[in-house]
Amino acid sequence: MLNIERPEDRIPEDAFALFFLGFRPFFSMAGVSAVILMLIWLPFLGGHVALNDYYGVIGWHGHEMLFGYSLAVIAGFLLTAVRNWTSMEVPSGAPLIGLTLVWLAGRVLSSIDFGQPDWLTMGVDLAFVPLVMLGLAKPLLAAKVMRNIAFLAILTMFFIANLLMHLQAIGAANTGALGMQMGLSLVILVIVVLGGRVIPFFTRNPLPGMEPRQWPLIEIAAVAGVVLIILLDLLQLSPMILAVVSIIVAVIHYVRMSGWYDKRIWSHPIIWVLHVAYCWIATGFLLKGLAGFQLVSLSAATHAFTVGGIGMITLGMMGRVSLGHTGRMLELPRQTVWGIFILAVAAVVRVAAGFAIFAGAYNALIGIAALLWAIAFALFSYNYIPYLLKPRVDGRPG
Repeated sequence: MLNIERPEDRIPEDAFALFFLGFRPFFSMAGVSAVILMLIWLPFLGGHVALNDYYGVIGWHGHEMLFGYSLAVIAGFLLTAVRNWTSMEVPSGAPLIGLTLVWLAGRVLSSIDFGQPDWLTMGVDLAFVPLVMLGLAKPLLAAKVMRNIAFLAILTMFFIANLLMHLQAIGAANTGALGMQMGLSLVILVIVVLGGRVIPFFTRNPLPGMEPRQWPLIEIAAVAGVVLIILLDLLQLSPMILAVVSIIVAVIHYVRMSGWYDKRIWSHPIIWVLHVAYCWIATGFLLKGLAGFQLVSLSAATHAFTVGGIGMITLGMMGRVSLGHTGRMLELPRQTVWGIFILAVAAVVRVAAGFAIFAGAYNALIGIAALLWAIAFALFSYNYIPYLLKPRVDGRPG
């Protein structure tokens, strides 16, 4: 039967749409939290702002950017994409409000000391990932597509990584650094898996005659290499082995992304932001390998992954997904394009701060990078939160 849309099925233009679909609340909160978390990070680091010392100063920054900001983007994407992949319902309305409040409560308890017991901070923050999994499990398992079901395994690993950070916070184990590294590697794994699906597709669509090249062995090695690095980090074997593997994985990713390239991408910010972000992921692996040989600092590698890779790809993907799922033309608003350029500069500045040659300007460079990051996501939020609060422009559900 044809599914004929009736006028009475259209969503009213003045409806409050924030909880219609997962990308709406989580992309909204990700954009705002990216600004707030960065603006209070430097005063917290300098001792000018008193936050909850549950994780410690460095631990709070790493935890909130990975298990706060990054997980919000991942949850928003999956809670939207799974409906497309399976044609089945995912949490919306009251269940989505509940998920949103759990995420928000985790951020508040992790950042502000109300005198709450540690078990409450730990329990609320850890609850988020299992609840997301609960919302995704039924459609994913019913559809029986293994490459999509794999995201339940990845989310389980996120829960374990978060747990490792909490165990150190409550004084039960010295596993905080391991949990943070595992969390970072898992975000990278999600980018590598999803990037291989969407970047070639998004690149081909607006460029007539463009056919991305994908080599089966490279595709397998790109994902397997990231998994291997996660295992090597967990096992804490020889740093030399990890360094060599990281450099090899970097080369694999450079080769992979070369197959997606077309010089015409530079006329389309909505495309090139994804390519530049993926290049930062490959460069992060290269710098991680060089750090193992003590040629650069590990901080340079970490921030190539985070500011360059995670920052740029999440900004680009949130921008594109939000346009498509609110029924708009796939053209980034002008302020968001400015934000992309600003974030690109922030990535270069923050990675440069990790090189010995710039050691004397370290504090100034991280301050500049933090401010540029906040400006970039403030511009995104200015453009997109109005889109995310309102129904689709075509009146369709979602």
